[in-house]
Amino acid sequence: MKNNNRHNVGRLVTFAVVSLVLLSCALVVGAGAETSPGLSKKELKTLLASANTPADHQRLAAYYRDKAQRLTEKAQKFSVQADQLATQPATIESKQGISCNCASHYRYFSKLYAREAKDSEMLAARHEQLTQGDQGKAAQK
Repeated sequence: MKNNNRHNVGRLVTFAVVSLVLLSCALVVGAGAETSPGLSKKELKTLLASANTPADHQRLAAYYRDKAQRLTEKAQKFSVQADQLATQPATIESKQGISCNCASHYRYFSKLYAREAKDSEMLAARHEQLTQGDQGKAAQK
């Protein structure tokens, strides 16, 4: 009976740890959906549809640079967490006996955020080019 209770406590602890890890991942991923404080989602959508002036493109470039910086920071944090988890022994096992490698989840999100940061940098550069192109057209007139 004592052995059975110990096994149940072990399952409860394992369940609690897995739940906390999944909850923390969900919170971090959910936080990535927000826009920068300077531009709401609605403002971003409107500005993307109607950007004509160099100031509009500069504002969009600044938005994408800020977004890229935030995503790069997230990618670095996830990478550090993955490195830390990789040094820890796997303590959670599935029904098939294969241990859960949580470090791979953090590496996945690190790569995802790094890719999104690169995309945001490219968008910022594109809007900066549009700004320069608009200024060149204005100078020619």
